Amino acid sequence: MPSRIARVLAVFTLLGLVVFLVTGTAGVGRAPARAQAETPGAESGHAGHVEGDGQPAAATQAASPRSTYADGFDPAAAIRSLTPEEIAGIEVGAGAGYALPAEVNGVPGPRHVLELAGELGLSADQIAAVQAVADEMLATVVPAGHRYLDAVEALEADLRAGTLTEVDLTVRVVEVGRLEGELAAAHLVAHLQTAALLSPEQTAAYNRLRGYR
Repeated sequence: MPSRIARVLAVFTLLGLVVFLVTGTAGVGRAPARAQAETPGAESGHAGHVEGDGQPAAATQAASPRSTYADGFDPAAAIRSLTPEEIAGIEVGAGAGYALPAEVNGVPGPRHVLELAGELGLSADQIAAVQAVADEMLATVVPAGHRYLDAVEALEADLRAGTLTEVDLTVRVVEVGRLEGELAAAHLVAHLQTAALLSPEQTAAYNRLRGYR
């Protein structure tokens, strides 16, 4: 049986725990993290600072209406919904993110396979076959990319001019989507064709070297 002293100490320990839970504090003057986060001026050590008119300082400062898109906004750009980097990549046939669904799901792309030919142990025949896939892809995605960019540019120009009806807008947006879909499909087809030229071991090595395994 526990001694009387042990039982008394256990009672005091329990009471201390109850006080801790009720007050919600781990030390004198330390407010809960959520309260600190919600108190104006908490990060600067001036929680609950009040201006001369009796209003909290945060309440007197209106949120900025500035758009997050404003930093990269170029009023002279023909296409404003794509970054200059995205446009440049599409123009030269770079992946521009369109091959990402294949790349991150274990389906190698021709360009990176050629870059890793030595590490993957590609034969001369494999290198020639993958190069042919890369060349065919480039011949397809460059004109497809330009068609897509032309459609986006025309759509944005008409939006600025205010000449689109709701019906026209729907048709145009669907067409832009179709053209972008063709561009994406061309990139993804090249990945499928490349994967078919590799052994399972080479595909596994590719994904490991690319950091996906």
